[in-house]
Amino acid sequence: MIQILTVIAPLFLIIFASACLQKWKNIGNDWQKVLNEFALNIGLPALIFSALAKTSFSLQTEAPLIITTSIYILLSFAVAVTIGKIFHFTKPIFLTVFLCFVFDNFAYLGIPVLTRLFGTTILPTASIIVAIYLFWIFTVGTGYLEFAQNHSRQKMFASITKNLITNPLLMAVMLGLIVGNLRIVVPSVIFQSIDMLSASVTPTVLIVIGLFIGTSTIGKLSEWRGVCLFSLATLAILPACFYFGITFFGFNPSHFSSSIIEAAMPLGTTPFALADRFGLDKKFIARSIVFSTIFSVLSLPFWIWILSL
Repeated sequence: MIQILTVIAPLFLIIFASACLQKWKNIGNDWQKVLNEFALNIGLPALIFSALAKTSFSLQTEAPLIITTSIYILLSFAVAVTIGKIFHFTKPIFLTVFLCFVFDNFAYLGIPVLTRLFGTTILPTASIIVAIYLFWIFTVGTGYLEFAQNHSRQKMFASITKNLITNPLLMAVMLGLIVGNLRIVVPSVIFQSIDMLSASVTPTVLIVIGLFIGTSTIGKLSEWRGVCLFSLATLAILPACFYFGITFFGFNPSHFSSSIIEAAMPLGTTPFALADRFGLDKKFIARSIVFSTIFSVLSLPFWIWILSL
């Protein structure tokens, strides 16, 4: 366990050092916005494209990973809907839980954690997992939110289509798969430029997470009860269901360790950016990001230890 903590500790040190800097110097939202836009639209797409373009993708080989991860994501959506109906959540909380149940920090924190554990050889697999999450989130996820807001199937399908053809991360996935599988020769100078951008992503996204945490306020203790329960579900219960589900069907969980670790990530920052568009509860999302990220310092080493990595 100590070795595991040593491996991922540098990631969280950067996060919390950035949070302290924000609290101390009050950097403001400008840095956070610029760095976030760079990571989301340039850095991460470059990383994903580079990883996939250098590796031939075999649908047959990756089919178990794609199927199991997709089933987990879709079941998580179903669980969120069920919980919302049972407890009669208000519309903002219901839609927030629906999206946030699945929108873990699978790219911003997931990729750095996996590369710290497995090295850069895991990047193609990590990129595929990210692509699976993005596909379902920006089709079923945002499509459902669009329909819940407007009750218009036309707007729902328009939103899904727009996401599929304009999302930089999904475009990087598709281009990377095309270049890798068709073995298109890309000049080395272009790959070197892309790799330089890729190398900057990990520290950038960790700083963004830290700056976000640094701008958060504590508020009343009673307001954190739902946040604690939500974080418990996303950090422990859902990944445990994934783990035992794989075991129940006779698979070795260690073969799906990357997917399980991704499932155990804290809440990502993108739902906060989508809050105004879909009428989500911004305060709940902000506190869930802070709380789940802080407690993932303990939960992630636990899952890594369970998987004996």
